[in-house]
Amino acid sequence: MKKVFMEKRLINKIFLVLFSFLLGVIIYLLFRSRKLFYYKFIEIAHLNYIVEDIRKIVWVYRKYIPNWVIYSLPDGLWIFSLGVAMLHNRVFYKTAQITYNIIFIIMLGVEFFQNRYGGHGTFIGTYDFVDLVCFAVGFLLASLIGYKNWKNDYKDKEILDSSKIYKKEIKKNLIIVTIFTILGLLPALVN
Repeated sequence: MKKVFMEKRLINKIFLVLFSFLLGVIIYLLFRSRKLFYYKFIEIAHLNYIVEDIRKIVWVYRKYIPNWVIYSLPDGLWIFSLGVAMLHNRVFYKTAQITYNIIFIIMLGVEFFQNRYGGHGTFIGTYDFVDLVCFAVGFLLASLIGYKNWKNDYKDKEILDSSKIYKKEIKKNLIIVTIFTILGLLPALVN
């Protein structure tokens, strides 16, 4: 029974991570510039004609979609997806949360750096207060989900072979952070 429960939780984690991340990518593909690096992947996969056809259909509804959904929500979805990947189902939740906090602070710093040195069309991007709000909401939701999971399943429980599990979780989180850093930089790259 416990194995089935753990598999269900893994499926939930994968769903949350992929759904939120892919929703952000879809927003980029349908409503943002075609010069973004994501389009290279679409062209390589020979899907650019399909995406262009879908863009024509959804563009009719663009005027009903608030700008924050197109320009800020993908940031919140990215950090939420990263947080769920890092924090969900972790024995050493607190260590993962500290790493996630540092990433969140760095992202806030990047946004303030954009305020000082960025601007429309620059590599570092454009400052937007709503980006900060979306980052904060995504961060808080992922943190709450991770904490609730840890509290229900691991808090105050004896962990056998904890040093091995700790090392494994550190390694997983390093891989996750590396992958999400690369994926997070892709929209900033222009072809």
